[in-house]
Amino acid sequence: MNQLNPSENCSWEQLQRDPAAFERFFKSTAAALCAYALRIVKDKQAAEDIVQDFFSRLWQKRQQISMGVPPQRYAYRAVHNTCLNYLRDNTLISNDALPENIPAEDDVLEQELRLQDRVQQLERVIAGLPAQCRIVFEKVCLEQKKYKAVAEELGISVFTVRNQVAKAYDILRNNILLELTGLLLLDLLSRF
Repeated sequence: MNQLNPSENCSWEQLQRDPAAFERFFKSTAAALCAYALRIVKDKQAAEDIVQDFFSRLWQKRQQISMGVPPQRYAYRAVHNTCLNYLRDNTLISNDALPENIPAEDDVLEQELRLQDRVQQLERVIAGLPAQCRIVFEKVCLEQKKYKAVAEELGISVFTVRNQVAKAYDILRNNILLELTGLLLLDLLSRF
């Protein structure tokens, strides 16, 4: 895939708060995205429409978006998926030739928003862990340090590190199960 120069990279935060940054992002990526889409759909007008629709939807939903992937990478993936959907919907290729379960661009945005909500929930649960448990968990799981290194750094035993990590996982598991059970109950109740 085509990539932007590092100097042209921007963040979701910049796109959300600065219309000029969004315009620069559009100007620096639109032509390359059109060329990329054209290679897939083999129709210049369709490629331009796909890219224009992508930027239009992105502009409308920009305040809701904060993804783990850079905007440039997301743009190529979204345009790629939209091109495949275009080909499928216009029966230029058979459905058998397309990979299964191609998410539409809106589906990708929704999935990313749900993922972002889950990450925020997980961050809240981690922040609510007991102090030593949270510190040990962050060092082992988020910073990917070895148990022995964490034990030496904090002046505790390796056994204590293992116990704190196990305790953190139990708390996380219980909180996530509790929330999933609540969501399931809400879903069931909403059907009546």
